[in-house]
Amino acid sequence: MAILGKIRERSIFLILVIGLALFAFVISGVFDGAGTISQEPVAEIGDETISIEQYSRRVDAVERNTGMSNIEAVYAIWNQIVGEYSFKQRKAELGLEVGRFHVEDFIANSPGFKDDERFQNAIGDFDINAFTDFIIDSKRNNPELYSQWQQQEVSIRDNITKQLYENMVRSGIYHTQFDGEQAYGLENNKISISYVKVPYSAIPDSLVTITDREIKNYITENAENYQQEASREIQYVVFEENASVNDNLAIENELKKLLEPQPIFNEASGVEESLPSFAESTDVTQFIADYSDVPYTATYQTKAQLGTYANTLFELKKDEVFGPYKDGNLFKLSRMMDIDRGGSVKARHILIAYEGSQSSSSDVTRTKAQARTEAYRIQRLTRAKDADFANLARTYSDGPSKSRGGDLGFFKRGDMVEAFNDFVFSKRIGTIGVVETAYGFHVIEVQEKEDVVLVASVVKKIVPSEETSNEIFRAAAEFEIETKRNGFTSSAESLSLTPKVAANLMLMDEGVPGLGAQRSIVKWTFSKETKLNEIKRFDLTNGGYVVAELTGKKDAGLSQVSDVEAGVRPLLLQQKKYELLNSKYSVDQSLSTLAEDYDQVINTSSALTVSAGSIAGAGSEPYVVGVGFSLPMNSVSTIIEGKQGVFALEVDFIEEATPLLSYDGYTSNLSQVTLSNLRLLIDEVIRDQYDVVDNRFDYF
Repeated sequence: MAILGKIRERSIFLILVIGLALFAFVISGVFDGAGTISQEPVAEIGDETISIEQYSRRVDAVERNTGMSNIEAVYAIWNQIVGEYSFKQRKAELGLEVGRFHVEDFIANSPGFKDDERFQNAIGDFDINAFTDFIIDSKRNNPELYSQWQQQEVSIRDNITKQLYENMVRSGIYHTQFDGEQAYGLENNKISISYVKVPYSAIPDSLVTITDREIKNYITENAENYQQEASREIQYVVFEENASVNDNLAIENELKKLLEPQPIFNEASGVEESLPSFAESTDVTQFIADYSDVPYTATYQTKAQLGTYANTLFELKKDEVFGPYKDGNLFKLSRMMDIDRGGSVKARHILIAYEGSQSSSSDVTRTKAQARTEAYRIQRLTRAKDADFANLARTYSDGPSKSRGGDLGFFKRGDMVEAFNDFVFSKRIGTIGVVETAYGFHVIEVQEKEDVVLVASVVKKIVPSEETSNEIFRAAAEFEIETKRNGFTSSAESLSLTPKVAANLMLMDEGVPGLGAQRSIVKWTFSKETKLNEIKRFDLTNGGYVVAELTGKKDAGLSQVSDVEAGVRPLLLQQKKYELLNSKYSVDQSLSTLAEDYDQVINTSSALTVSAGSIAGAGSEPYVVGVGFSLPMNSVSTIIEGKQGVFALEVDFIEEATPLLSYDGYTSNLSQVTLSNLRLLIDEVIRDQYDVVDNRFDYF
């Protein structure tokens, strides 16, 4: 008791000690760099920094509003933010400002504002004073609405500023008459040639040699084309958490018990009673709630909706039970509750709306009486010989199904408004009639009918038992231990497991090929603490485990020879084969000599243009064509390095295009082509002016 008393006396002291210890544990990572909470901004763009709080708010909003996954939203927001903050700094550097006049002009010309009756004067024109009064009133009486306007105003100002900047750039884009004349010449000046093409494959590889040093030098000289992102490679084995045969049998037997009354001991009365079977239960909803993994929804279904066992279920009598049966990863016990003959109808309609009818557009000006007359006129058209209901719907209907020829597909009793519903379910197939609803007058054709049934099912999800789950975990854990003793590959072989490989995992990848979204595995591969050939076990998102080994690391920067050799070697082979033939054949060498030496023929191609860049029989060879245009008539070229082989050519004929009185059309077209890509080019150029530091990996 004395000891307990001392503990009570010192309880406050102990609580303080424990609290301080926990606090020290939490903050130690912050100061020594070992913690998981980074103190860095998520992004630095020029002189601007973006905090994780700012970034996360926008990521969360995108996830909520679009259904994107977390990493998809992270990517989307990244592109937005880099563009926004780059332009923000560019705008400040240029001193670009947007005044009140710009905003008012934008609002006055925006349909969302100018068509709003609240902001119009007596004759229906937009009134900026009415809009200003509305904003002032919102500031006083509706702070939430005023806050929304403030955010919208910021967005409007940003858009205006971007447009002003783009207009400034546009005004500097100009093409001269000389540019237009050159463009005309590239399209219309023509030559005809004779040529010999020696495919690179016709020159033996043995005549040239390629060294590793030459490959390395080529990569260095063309470094801009051989930059690689950091990437990782893993091999892995999956241990899927699936239900065993015994698990399936146990679930099936559990449902079979519900086919018979269940004995139960009533503790209050001390008497053994009997619970009704599924077929005998008078409260099906409660019965399913007690025994099913999926709640009961009293929804009528068609055969197509019931799936594999639809025919069997449709043949059940009322209150008859079928099962247990397997349906995908579910076991079911189903009871027929009701059948509705013709309870699903396929129909199409032509809606004739009138002014004031529900959901009618502002373009509809006919009166209700005119709409009724029009509906009956169209009904007569549908009954005419060779009438096409779908075309009539596309021509006359005011409904959203107009583009589908009025097709509404199949729908069940109660899905449509009452008058529409009553007509289609009471009439025979092929009936065409007119029905009035709040939406207007409908010309309806009943096309098909099918039966629907109400089936109640006790559903059990097929999931592994605790015993099975424990066995899968044990197998994965033992494999992990084994790999750390004897190596990943040999351990897999000894257990007859086949590892899978996932290569080129990138820093911000969300998933792993073959495993789906497994961001934790990707982050592990890029962690500074993870060493090459390190092995780790992970829990899979959808159950089960994966044991992975980091088998490859590539850092960002210039590609290694081994990574790009397969692509570089053919390029160097082509280059050396060209140099070989170029040194072998002199300028005045005839085409026939080259053709004979390499068993090729002399071909001809006429009406070649620089803009097309193609040679008949040789394909796209813009450089070779360009060389041809530099030669005088009847002269033979030197050896030319083409894309698919080496060439020698002779110009047989030159046709100069007839000069035009004006090249304005070509000049204008050059400007239009440039302007069509302007917005993307502007964004790209502005972004390139600012250094960007990407710390997303620390947070996501």
